[in-house]
Amino acid sequence: MKKVVVTGAKGGTGLSIVRVLREAGYYVLGVDLKPCGFWEQDYRQLNLEDGAGVYDVLAGADAVVHFGSLPNDTWTPWETTYRNLSLGGYHILQAAANLRIPRVVLASSPMIYGEYRRASYLPIDEEAPACPDGIYGAVKQNLETLAQHYVRWNGMAIAALRPQRIVYEGSYEWRFRKFTVNDAAAANSIWSYVDARDVATACLAWLQSDRTGFEVFNVAADDVCVTTPTRNLLANYYPQVSDLRGELANRVGLVSCEKLKQMLGWRPVYTWQKMAAESEKLGFSNSPPT
Repeated sequence: MKKVVVTGAKGGTGLSIVRVLREAGYYVLGVDLKPCGFWEQDYRQLNLEDGAGVYDVLAGADAVVHFGSLPNDTWTPWETTYRNLSLGGYHILQAAANLRIPRVVLASSPMIYGEYRRASYLPIDEEAPACPDGIYGAVKQNLETLAQHYVRWNGMAIAALRPQRIVYEGSYEWRFRKFTVNDAAAANSIWSYVDARDVATACLAWLQSDRTGFEVFNVAADDVCVTTPTRNLLANYYPQVSDLRGELANRVGLVSCEKLKQMLGWRPVYTWQKMAAESEKLGFSNSPPT
C-alpha cells in the first residue's frame, strides 16, 4: 500500500482529500496544525515552518499532497502570510526532493490571475497571464515557479492545482448558498466554484497518473453558480471582455478545466444544485463548525 502524506489534513478540503485517498487504497498520514486526538494513529500535529519536522513526517512517503497553508491574506499580516506559504511550501519541496518522493500535488490558487475584471479573455485557462493583487497570489505564483525548478533539478512529478472557491463537505448553507441567490454575489469570482470532493479526485488523478514534469491545472465545476445564462451574466457584468472563446451555451462555467480533463481524465461531479439538494436532505447547519 502506497503512503501519501496530506498536509492541511484537518482543513475543509483536507478532510475530503484524506477520505478519497483512503477509499482509493492509499495509506494516508495526515498533517495539520490542529491538535491530535488521542485515538488518532495516522495523524501528526506540525507547523510546516519547522523544516526538520517536515522532513520527519515525509520519510517513507510515496507522494505528498500539500494543502496545509493559510487560505488567504485577509486575516493575517502579509509577513505572516508570506512566511506560512513560502517557507511551508519550500520545506515540502525540499524534503520531497531529499527523500526522493516522486509525486507531489501543491495547492496553488486562482489568485494568481488577479482581478477577473482585467481578464483579456474568458473562459480563463492556465495560459492566462499572472497578475496577482496581493501577497497570497504572488507567493503561490512563486511556489509554482519553484516547483518547476525542483522538477528540473530532481526529476519529480509535480502538479499545482488552482481550485476555484471551494465548497467543503457539509458547508453549503454557511459557506456557499449566499453566492447562488443573486447574480451580483459571485460576479467577482466569475460565478466559479468547486466541491472539495472534486478537488480531492483531482489530487487522486495526478497521483494515479504516469505524467511527469510540472503541470498546473484549473479545478472548477462545469457551470456557473446561478440560474442566469452565462452570456447574460457576461453582458451585464463583464461587457469590457470582448474575447469570448467557445459557444458559452446555457450556464457553462467561465473557468476552463479542459487541460485537467484531457490530461488526467478528471471530471467534476458536484454541482451547486446537487449540493443544495444534499443540504436539504441532510440538514446542513447554517453556522460554520467551531
